[in-house]
Amino acid sequence: NTKQTYSHYLLLKYLIKMKFIASVVAAVAVQSASAFVAGPQCQRTIVSSSTQQSMGLFDFFSEDARKEREARKQAEVEEQEQMQREIIARRSNPKKMEEYEAKVRVRRALRMSGDDDAADSIDIYSGEDEKIVGLN
Repeated sequence: NTKQTYSHYLLLKYLIKMKFIASVVAAVAVQSASAFVAGPQCQRTIVSSSTQQSMGLFDFFSEDARKEREARKQAEVEEQEQMQREIIARRSNPKKMEEYEAKVRVRRALRMSGDDDAADSIDIYSGEDEKIVGLN
């Protein structure tokens, strides 16, 4: 019987806390909702501005943000396609493959010796856009 009474006590204590939290949330919601209520018609003025204010999360849905995301995505795709063309050209050219393998060996040796900055400075990809028949 004491276990049951204690569990009822804990449940009642939990419910009181939850009611208190719910009432605080409701009070805050009512107060913040009143901030968006329009005032009397005579007090409202229309102000136009040439600068656009940042809206945080809602900027994600703007036309400019969408265009910027698409431009970044397109640039990333183009960069990946360029790297892929370089890989294909390297695989078909033994001299370029030897250069690549030499760079990889040097980079691995630098990493093994603990010189990560020097290893990062070695460019595996030349950045030259390879023209491959059938892919460009």
